Amino acid sequence: MAKKKTSKKKKKQISLKRKFIYFLLIMLGTGVLFSALLVLAVYLGVFGKLPEPVEIRSIKQSNASLVYSSDGALMGKYYEVNRQSISNEHISPYVRQALIATEDNRFFEHHGIDIISLGRVFFKSLLLGDLDQGGGSTISQQLAKNLYARRNFGFLTLPVNKIKEMFIASELEDVYAKDEILTMYLNTVTFGENVYGIEAAAWRFYNKSSSELNIPESATLVGMLAANTTYNPRLHPENAIKRRNTVFSRMHTQGFITQEQAEQFTKEDLKLDYRLRDRARGIAPYFRHYIKQQILNLLDDSINLETNGLRIYTTIDKDIQSYAEAAIDIHMQKLQNEFDRHWKGRDPWEKDPEIFEKALRHTDEYQKHLAKELSHEEILTELARTHRRNIITAGGEEVRDISAIDSLRHYMRLLNTGFLALDPKSGAVLAWVGGINFQYLPYDHVTSKRQAGSTFKPFVYTAALMEGMQACQYFSNEQHVYEEYENWSPGNSSGKYGGYYSMAGGLMNSMNTITAEIMIRTGPEQVIKLAKEMGVESFLPAVPSLALGTAEVSLLEMLTAYTGFANYGSSVKPYGIIRIEDSEGNVIYEADKISHHPKAFSKDIGSLINTMLQSVVDSGTASSARKVYGLRSELAGKTGTTQNNADGWFIGFSPNFVAGAWVGAELPSVHFRTTALGSGAHMALPIFARTVKKMESRQALKRKYLTAFNPVSDSLMACIDCPAYSRDLPIEHLSRKEIREFRREIRKREDAMEGDTAKKRGLFRKIGDFFRRKR
Repeated sequence: MAKKKTSKKKKKQISLKRKFIYFLLIMLGTGVLFSALLVLAVYLGVFGKLPEPVEIRSIKQSNASLVYSSDGALMGKYYEVNRQSISNEHISPYVRQALIATEDNRFFEHHGIDIISLGRVFFKSLLLGDLDQGGGSTISQQLAKNLYARRNFGFLTLPVNKIKEMFIASELEDVYAKDEILTMYLNTVTFGENVYGIEAAAWRFYNKSSSELNIPESATLVGMLAANTTYNPRLHPENAIKRRNTVFSRMHTQGFITQEQAEQFTKEDLKLDYRLRDRARGIAPYFRHYIKQQILNLLDDSINLETNGLRIYTTIDKDIQSYAEAAIDIHMQKLQNEFDRHWKGRDPWEKDPEIFEKALRHTDEYQKHLAKELSHEEILTELARTHRRNIITAGGEEVRDISAIDSLRHYMRLLNTGFLALDPKSGAVLAWVGGINFQYLPYDHVTSKRQAGSTFKPFVYTAALMEGMQACQYFSNEQHVYEEYENWSPGNSSGKYGGYYSMAGGLMNSMNTITAEIMIRTGPEQVIKLAKEMGVESFLPAVPSLALGTAEVSLLEMLTAYTGFANYGSSVKPYGIIRIEDSEGNVIYEADKISHHPKAFSKDIGSLINTMLQSVVDSGTASSARKVYGLRSELAGKTGTTQNNADGWFIGFSPNFVAGAWVGAELPSVHFRTTALGSGAHMALPIFARTVKKMESRQALKRKYLTAFNPVSDSLMACIDCPAYSRDLPIEHLSRKEIREFRREIRKREDAMEGDTAKKRGLFRKIGDFFRRKR
C-alpha cells in the first residue's frame, strides 16, 4: 500500500511539473506571439506611422542663432531650443571616444540594435544587479528618441516606444554613416539647464568650443548624459567627479587612454568656467534685445531667427562692454548705499504719500487681489504678508522674506542707469548697458527718455556761435526775470550770483543765468533746428527753458547728436549689426556705408565748441574726471543735472570715442535732496571715468579711441583766449557794439534803482561812472 501511495504521489508531482512547464511554454509562446504582434503593429503604423527614409534624410534640427561681438566673442543667443549644431570635424575626438566607451562600446559593430548589449543588460544589470553596466540602448536608438518624441500609449507606452526607436535606429543606420550618427546625436542630446548639444554644453560649462575640450572636460560632459541633473558639475560636483571617473575607467578599458592617464585624471578637480548666455544673460543683453527687432526686419519671411542657426556679428567691443559693466557694478552699489544712508528712516515720497499709493495700485499683485473684489484695506492686509522673493539690488540678486508692499518700496528707492558708447567716425555701437539687471529689470534706459539737463547746453552755445556771438563775449551773472516769458527766472544750482562770465566760462561752469541769456538772444528756434540736424528726434518745445534741458530725450539720441561735436559738425547714425550669416556661412545681410546726418556747422565752430567743452573736463563741472579718476586723455564733455536732482547725466568724447551715462530712479520724484549728491558729476560721470580709465590702461584701445583733438589755429585760439570769469566787467574784451548795449542796460537798471538809497552802489553803477568819465 505504501508503495502505491508513493507512486501516486510521484505521478501527481510529475503531472504538476508538466502542467507548470506547459503553462510556462504557453505563457512564453503567448508572450512571443504578443511581442511579434506588437512589433508587427508598430511596423504597420498602428501606433503611429514610422518616419519614411525620405523624412529621415531631411532631418533638420532647430538651432539657436548666435550673436558675436566685433572681436568674435560669443555674446548670447536667440532660440526656441538652446542648441548649436556643429559638423563632425569640429567635435573634440575625446568627446567621441568618451561617448562610445560609456554609452555604446560596440557602436561600430552593430546596425542600430545591439543584441549582445541587450543580453548583457538583462543578465548583468537586471539579474545580477550590476547597475554600472550601462543601458542597452545604442547611440542610434538614443538618437531616435531625441529626434522623435515619445508618445503615451498607456501600459504599452514603454514597449511601443522602444520598438519604434529600434525601427528608426535601423533606418538611421541605413541612411547615415556612423560618423554622421555620432554628430547628430551629440548635436541633439540634452545636458540639462535647457542646453542641447555638445557645443552649447561646452560653452555653458567651459566657455569654449567643443573642439577645444580636453579629456577630463569631455569625460565630465559625457558623464552628464546618464542623468544630467544628478551629474551636473555645477550643482553636484561630487557626483560629477564620481561619474567622470567611471568614464575614465571605461575609456581605459576600451583602449582610448592609458592606465597612467586614467589615474592622473582621476586625481584632478573639476575646472569649470561656467557662463550663462541665455536670453537674459551674457554679454550686452539690453543691446541684444534692442537689435532683435532690427534683425527680424532685415530677414526674409522664410528665415526663422530662433531656429535657423544664424550668425549675427555686431559692433560691440567685448572689452569696452565689460569695462562699462564693471564700472556700473562698482559705482551703482556705492551710489545706492549713499542714497539709502541719505534717506535712512525716511521715504523720498514722504511729503507726497500719493506717489507710493498710486504706484501700489498699479502693481500686478494689487490688481490680482482687486479682481477678487477685495476692499482696499483687505488688499493691503494681503500685500503686507511676507513671502520669499528674489530681490534685485545694486549689488546683485538676493533672496529675502519680504512683503509686496516692502518690495515695491525697495524698487521705488532703487537707482538705475544707462550707458552707451559709440565710435563717432562710423556710428558703431561699442558698448550698451541699459540697466543694472536685464533679467529682472529689462526696461532699457539707453532708449528711454528723461530730461537732459545741462547736457543740452552745448546745442545752445553752438547755435549762438553760429549766429555770430563770440566765445569771449561777457554776460552778467545776475538772476533775471524775463517778463515776456511768463516771468521765467532761471537760477544757478549753486545759488551764487554776481560778476561776469564769458560765453566759454558760462559753459565751462554750467551757469544757468548765462545760458538763459544766450538762449534768449539766439532764439529757441535756432537751437531746436541745430539739435534736430544733429540727431535729436524727440519733441523740443520752443521755449527758453529748453536751454536748461527741460525736454525729455534718450541717451541714444544725445550720443548720436554728440558725435557731431566729435566730428566737427557732422553727426553719424548709430548701428549695431555688421553682418548676418546663415548656418552655412553665407552672408544674407551686410551693413551699408556709414550714414551721416547733414553737416550742421563748420569746422571752425566745431573747434571752438570742442575747446570750450574740453575746459569743462579740465577745470569745469567735470573736472573730477581729472582730479579724482586721473584721466589723462584729451577729453571734452558736459555734465547734466535736472530739476530736484532727478536725473544725473554725463556725456564725454574724444574724436574717436563718444560715451555717456544717465543715472536716476524710475520715478523722477525719487531723488537726492542735495546737488552735491544728485549732480551728474557725482551720479553719472564716475561710470564714464571708470570705463575710460580701463581703456587708458590698454594701449590698443587707447591708440584707437582716445585720440587727440585737432590743433586749434592761432586765430581761433585768440577768439577764446579770455578769462572765464571776472568780478568786474572786462572792458578790454568788449566791442563798441557791446559797450553801447551795456550802456543802455546800465541806464535801464540805474533808473530802476533810483530812490533806493539803502542799497550800496552796485557793479553796474561803477560801470556807468566809467562810461561818464569817457564822455
